[in-house]
Amino acid sequence: MRQDDHWTMSRDPRISVVVTTYNQAPYIGAALEGIFAQTRQPDEVIVIDDGSTDNTTERISPYRGRILYVRQVNRGVAQSRNAGIQRAQGELLAFLDGDDLWEPEKLALQLAIARARPGSGLIAVDGVQFSETGITRQSLFPPLVASLFDGAAESVTVDATSYLLRENVIWTTSQVMIPARVLQDVGLSDPQLRLVNDWDLYLRIAERYPLTFIRRRLTRWRYHERSASGPARLRELRWGEEGIGMLAKRLKQTPRNRRSAVRAALRSQVFMTAQAAYYRTTPEQREVGLKCLWRLLPWTRVSPAPVMFLLGAYSPAWLTRLVGHLASALLRSHRSK
Repeated sequence: MRQDDHWTMSRDPRISVVVTTYNQAPYIGAALEGIFAQTRQPDEVIVIDDGSTDNTTERISPYRGRILYVRQVNRGVAQSRNAGIQRAQGELLAFLDGDDLWEPEKLALQLAIARARPGSGLIAVDGVQFSETGITRQSLFPPLVASLFDGAAESVTVDATSYLLRENVIWTTSQVMIPARVLQDVGLSDPQLRLVNDWDLYLRIAERYPLTFIRRRLTRWRYHERSASGPARLRELRWGEEGIGMLAKRLKQTPRNRRSAVRAALRSQVFMTAQAAYYRTTPEQREVGLKCLWRLLPWTRVSPAPVMFLLGAYSPAWLTRLVGHLASALLRSHRSK
């Protein structure tokens, strides 16, 4: 892993904020207000409007003198983020989805950590998830990351590759600040990945640099049914299927001496996605679950889970119980490897 400790950040590095938005007119004003309320003001704010069909342009109008506003034909969030990165002039890049919010100290604290740990390839703060009804999740860090903090430690810098192979431990790009030099090194987001392009990017960064996590909750991640991955009941399947493809691609690109960990992650991803689809084969969602299991059948070469769960979905109760026992044994086998 590359540390780049020899790299020296300028005394007062420029910070670029890249905002990506698509049909988020009701929320974009609050998102921008949160940027301009930062205790450390960004040096530039770039808003990429990915072909919104609502009145986003009108809502952004009061801020036009303080931002670079770019409107493009709808190309997806990865292409939007890339368009912002390509225009950014700062040494440090922070990202914000057009419906999320920042606490006032976010940029200042990330800047302080970036100065203290110049070898870090990514700095992520904690946060909360919220909806119109209030806070729906008290932390955006999954247990894998939460367990890293010891006592009063405010931040921790680690080799996060093994964590990211198990799951995307950074749930929204609105948590993230990345040095521009890191993106020049690892490349931009993959536009062919609609849902897990951020996970793929974080993995590529973690393969070369340590990552820093800050325990303070400085991002507010908005949940609503119009999110890119759709309603909550479908997200797990959509993320799971695209995650399988992403890990399969990483397996081909990973050096031979490091492929075993990626291969194990791919097996686990196939199993978990097949299991999630099987749980959707209840009468209310049966078609959704079955279609996903059928799509997963080609991945039986990686893990037998898809065919096992598909048999269980079409089988009488006694056979379903047997499949359940076999699946539990298979899961234990995956986790032990």
